[in-house]
Amino acid sequence: MLFSPRRQLEVVVRFEGHILTRTLLRRGRYIIGQERKNEIVVDQDSISSRHARLTVVSESEILIEDMGSANGTYINGIPAAGSVPITFESKIEIGQCALEFQRSGLPAAIFPHMPPGFLRAQRYQLGNIVVQGRTSTIYEAHDTALNRDIALKMMLSQSQAIASHVLRFIREAQITSQLQHPNIPPIYELSVNEDGHLYYTTRFVEGETLSSILDALKNGDADAQQHYNLNALIGIFQKVCDGVAFAHTHGVVHTALTPENITVGAYGEVFIMGWGFSALLPAPPNLTEAEDRIRVHAPASNAAPAISPFSTPEQVALKNSVQGLDEKVDIYALGGILYKILLLQNPIIAPDDSQIPSRILAGQIPQPAALSRTVRAHWPEGRLPEYLAAVAMKALSLAPDQRSVSVLSLKQKVQAWQEGVTQGADPQKLLKSMGVLAAKH
Repeated sequence: MLFSPRRQLEVVVRFEGHILTRTLLRRGRYIIGQERKNEIVVDQDSISSRHARLTVVSESEILIEDMGSANGTYINGIPAAGSVPITFESKIEIGQCALEFQRSGLPAAIFPHMPPGFLRAQRYQLGNIVVQGRTSTIYEAHDTALNRDIALKMMLSQSQAIASHVLRFIREAQITSQLQHPNIPPIYELSVNEDGHLYYTTRFVEGETLSSILDALKNGDADAQQHYNLNALIGIFQKVCDGVAFAHTHGVVHTALTPENITVGAYGEVFIMGWGFSALLPAPPNLTEAEDRIRVHAPASNAAPAISPFSTPEQVALKNSVQGLDEKVDIYALGGILYKILLLQNPIIAPDDSQIPSRILAGQIPQPAALSRTVRAHWPEGRLPEYLAAVAMKALSLAPDQRSVSVLSLKQKVQAWQEGVTQGADPQKLLKSMGVLAAKH
């Protein structure tokens, strides 16, 4: 098709910067002048009644010819002699007016330099399915306007008929987009496509989940052991802490942190996914306008994530609600993630999912020391880092007030270990100096 509906070629005539007329162009001849029967009528004193003829043969072949006008037709400052080929870049003057070409209000001269899909009706080309969920599908996709690969998450038709599912989908896009942080994926667009499907687009990350990395280490995968020693895993954990701490300062609690919701890119990127069940913290009293501006704003929702081995006792008690949850929920989950990084198993183990809630409430988390007899290949010198195990267990305390004070406090304790290892510090001295190893641990 020569002229796509969304980028159809127009000719625009200006006088002293103001548009006098604009006309859609197709193949054919167009007389320009003041006469009302002309195809392009220009009512301006320097324009003759039949001033010039414009001939459109194709997008790549356009001609202009002066028709004996009083004030002439000029191409790049040179008078037109006969039928002269012009381009979208040509500077064309008819009398004292300028003649230009546009598409969708943009100079037509830019389009040869743009991706082929620029302003096309269907902006995204869908590729392979990355994740097939119960309510939505995530695709590899190509943004034809910006010529880049992205991820596109689209709601399933049956889920889109349920208001609560649609609300959660929109909340996820809105919350994620407002949390602009290096460890939280950027959202590019939230919209409805030509078929009526709700979708949003985000960065496509080549990589794998932290869960799959830890499972590979547990299974003795040589490639995983080569790329992910404990120091590297702790580096990933610290980036997760950074992203979660940032969310907390903006009034957002994730509530569903698990190794499955952490994506590690091929070039060291770390992204926290799955913000659809986030809880928005109540605004503190006497909030200033500047403080309110940095808080995340999204529709209220009480939808809660499914209970997982990383869920807190308070989440189990609330069952299908996120009301009243605070930052301590994410601190507990981070403790569980650190636990799995160290021991390559979930903090809560049960024969089936139905028994997970009761074991969470009872705090049935195997003590790291009891598991240390089975050496993990990623442990430094084949020994469990007891200090890190103590940090994890403190974060996993049943009572919220016994957990780490904040995510940044948790990160600082982990960072102290990492810096101590780098500098050759004695782990046992570090353990004592930090004072985090309670007698029960």
